[in-house]
Amino acid sequence: MKNRLVNKQEALYRTMHNAHIRYRDFNQGMRRMRWWLDSLEDPPSAILEIGCGNGILSKALVMMGYDVTGLDIVPGPYNRDGYHFVQHNLHQGPLPFQDDEFDCCISFDCIEHLEPKWARSLIYEMERVTRGGNIIGTAACFKSSILHETIENKEWWMEMISQTCSKEMEYTLFQQPVGDTVLFKTKKETEL
Repeated sequence: MKNRLVNKQEALYRTMHNAHIRYRDFNQGMRRMRWWLDSLEDPPSAILEIGCGNGILSKALVMMGYDVTGLDIVPGPYNRDGYHFVQHNLHQGPLPFQDDEFDCCISFDCIEHLEPKWARSLIYEMERVTRGGNIIGTAACFKSSILHETIENKEWWMEMISQTCSKEMEYTLFQQPVGDTVLFKTKKETEL
């Protein structure tokens, strides 16, 4: 593992630059990520990224000094660059982690790929494996892929997440040409 740590802004920029294909609009992607970046505790907090895909975000978090575990259904050679990888199908039950194992759980562009009952289950599981219930994520309100199983409006997502979580949540909406995306995160204690 490289022992080089970079500041959050530099790592965020590198992440978005490397993921430019994933995001249609670089600036929109940067705004999305800045919104939740302030919610993270200082390194070396333990972070679980659900739906980590090719690991771009996990790698950026490692560069910032976080202890990261990535989880995805697709197998990959992710046990390098300082973070761990766990292969798991979210349609097959609970997350394979102990209660309160992580300081924060994040999930971007993942939950809308699950059927509604599994989307609700994932929110519950994210809170279960996280100390203090610190969760951050996104939910797309549009069908940009044939793999999107839960296509609901922002009100549905916000109500479902609020009903499932025991902590008070904060929401924001990003509008894109293809549709809206709801961003959610646990409210900080100082904001309550």
